Amino acid sequence: MGTDGPRFTRRQMLIGTAAVTATAVAVPVTIRSGAANAAPSPGTVAPLDAIVLGAGMAGLAAARDLADRGKNVVVLEARDRIGGRMWTDRGAASIPVERGAELVHGADISTWPLIRGQGLATHEMKIAITRRDPGDPWEQIPPEPAGDFRVIGGYDQILRPLTGGLTIQLNTVIRQIEYGGDGVVVRADQAGTAVTFQARAAVVALPLGVLRSGDVTFSPALPEAKVAAMAAVRYHSACKVLLEFPKPVLPLNADNVVRLPGNPDTLWNSSTSVPGFTGQVVTGWSEGDAARELLALPAEARHKQVLEVVRAAAGEPNLMYSKVIEHDWVNDPFARGAYPLDVPGEDEIYRPVNDKLFWAGVVTPQIDLSYDSGRKAATELLQRLPVA
Repeated sequence: MGTDGPRFTRRQMLIGTAAVTATAVAVPVTIRSGAANAAPSPGTVAPLDAIVLGAGMAGLAAARDLADRGKNVVVLEARDRIGGRMWTDRGAASIPVERGAELVHGADISTWPLIRGQGLATHEMKIAITRRDPGDPWEQIPPEPAGDFRVIGGYDQILRPLTGGLTIQLNTVIRQIEYGGDGVVVRADQAGTAVTFQARAAVVALPLGVLRSGDVTFSPALPEAKVAAMAAVRYHSACKVLLEFPKPVLPLNADNVVRLPGNPDTLWNSSTSVPGFTGQVVTGWSEGDAARELLALPAEARHKQVLEVVRAAAGEPNLMYSKVIEHDWVNDPFARGAYPLDVPGEDEIYRPVNDKLFWAGVVTPQIDLSYDSGRKAATELLQRLPVA
């Protein structure tokens, strides 16, 4: 998924730059579901109760709760899609594949109502096997007490209950956030057109890497304690490469192949329980130093190395994939990193600023934690938002 993000000085974080990356999709898009909130048009937009910055899980969770409490909300998203680092790609392979977040971590976490409420099928990743050499028999590893689950048909399906009735402005690149006694003003760019949004408060649900990059500026500057807490966070190095094969290459009953002698040392079956699919999608996963080694390679060499690990595990030296899928989250301008690992100043990062800026996501490493964070930010905003 990514590696450690770039380091930035305190001055860059406090002041930022006026430049915004040019990789935003050219045509602004608005998602509408119902007419409760009129979609803002280019130019200056009438004041709102709240602006939510970022349409990942944290931002959507916050917006959902605010809208359900009758607040007039707009969600601004730089990408041409919702989901943030949850990205189900339905065109890159023969089945939906996850370029980012893939697993539901645990059987009792907060996002299960979003899954069960829609009757979505899931598969528990509980069968792990290993062997050192191709000729050795497979050995099964005892399963973890609280397993991981895949959502069949795409993880992003769990976002559907959150979006109904929301106004979501896609392709809207945030440039500046101004906050003060009168509320919040967000200045953004939609395909070269300057747009301005005004609200009584805002939920900042942007990734930490974006906040540290200086691409988004704050006026006045954020408190030094918050800037220092953000600067102290360490990003986790992770590399995820998905290979599609026209036939099964690993045992069909196996969810994970672990403790392999190469790099990556872990493979998992990302196509288990997909109805009607006769091939197999194998994900190579590395973390830490091993991930950094893989990410330092040119893409072709990295894919070949993952393939060699699959070949060795399968005992088929001539095996060849039909498709390869990955995403560079570190150099993605709207992510700038996979996910944080060490967050020593979490309380400070989430502390509201002047009862105008509330914080969600930012440093959460899992989808359910992002969901919880977004709902908490909405609760804090509702408690402090003056009665109109």
